[in-house]
Amino acid sequence: MTTSHKGPDLLLTVFPTRIGFGYSVHSSADTLLDWGIKWATEDKNKVCTRKFITLINYYKPASLVLEEIPSDVVEARPRVADLIRSLASIAATQNIRVYLYSRDQIREAFNPFGATTKHEIAGKTAEALPILSSLVPPKRKLWDPEPAAMSFFSAASLGLTHYLTSAQRSSHR
Repeated sequence: MTTSHKGPDLLLTVFPTRIGFGYSVHSSADTLLDWGIKWATEDKNKVCTRKFITLINYYKPASLVLEEIPSDVVEARPRVADLIRSLASIAATQNIRVYLYSRDQIREAFNPFGATTKHEIAGKTAEALPILSSLVPPKRKLWDPEPAAMSFFSAASLGLTHYLTSAQRSSHR
């Protein structure tokens, strides 16, 4: 972990993947405090849950942002859907506000910036959070596995989606 900031305004984002989960910790829309990958090889949901609890105990975030898995996709991604439900439940017991955003909502949030693909969104995320700029993975070929770094870019883009969506809600009041 790159810092020891804790506080009531912190936003933790978690993006489960085949390798565990990527995460990011934000204190504002333009301030990324920490990011990384939590690896899990066996009993992935149990390991991910334990590592998630360590993150929330360390940072004590006010809010958690997760990917919403649409009901028509749950059957295709049952392990991830179960993990997201478990993480949201744990957060709720800790009085952490939970926000869920679908992949479509992430694309909608980044569309005004000309980004719709995962790689384009990662690039725009790095522009918004320059500390990540040297870490943007190269665009992958269809036959290549997704780079591990994409997991924390996906998490950071969830955080930016939350801030962008919150700002839009505030401006319509």
